[in-house]
Amino acid sequence: MLNRQNLLLAFPILSLVWFAGTIIIAGLYYPGYSHITQFISELGATGSPHGGYVNFLGFIPTEIFILAFVFTCFLVAPKTKKNLIGFSFIVVYAVTLGISALYPCDFECRPVEPTISHNIHMLSAFPGYLCGVISIFILSSGSSPSGQLNVFKFVSFTVGGTCIYAFLNLDPNSPLVGVYQRSLDLMIYSWFIYFAYSLNQNVPNKTIKSDA
Repeated sequence: MLNRQNLLLAFPILSLVWFAGTIIIAGLYYPGYSHITQFISELGATGSPHGGYVNFLGFIPTEIFILAFVFTCFLVAPKTKKNLIGFSFIVVYAVTLGISALYPCDFECRPVEPTISHNIHMLSAFPGYLCGVISIFILSSGSSPSGQLNVFKFVSFTVGGTCIYAFLNLDPNSPLVGVYQRSLDLMIYSWFIYFAYSLNQNVPNKTIKSDA
């Protein structure tokens, strides 16, 4: 018996834990890697120590959990126009970041002559992040899932503004690009979890029966 309220929170939390664990473990086995100055994608880049494992066992599962989160939200949230559009942007966010894992960037993600894989990676990752940020503003512009509209909007727009600042600072030449990217990921995930928690307040305590 699976409770929808538990699933709403479980999927984004599980995705965050899986993602963070992937970054931490992969970073430990990447000699000289810096979480401050380097992109997360460099852990799965072509020529990295364990790129294949990082992409297929780390990054892709995190996006699958996000897609499961969106599906659960769709089942329980009001089918308003803004909700459906916002959920669509989260789907694009997850799918494009999944594509960027299938097409890794070139070694260290700063090539002089980028390959096709690198170009696909960049054209997927950056718009993907942007879609994640846009989803926050769309879903928070409607009614609050928990009924506390002012608090919900304040938190959401604060997180969204922080995400925009971090996104605009994803400069490969910045000595803090790793910090900005991780801050962006953390803020997006934090809002997903906050949205799930807020939505939970109005979700009936229903269960999903398994076939077993």
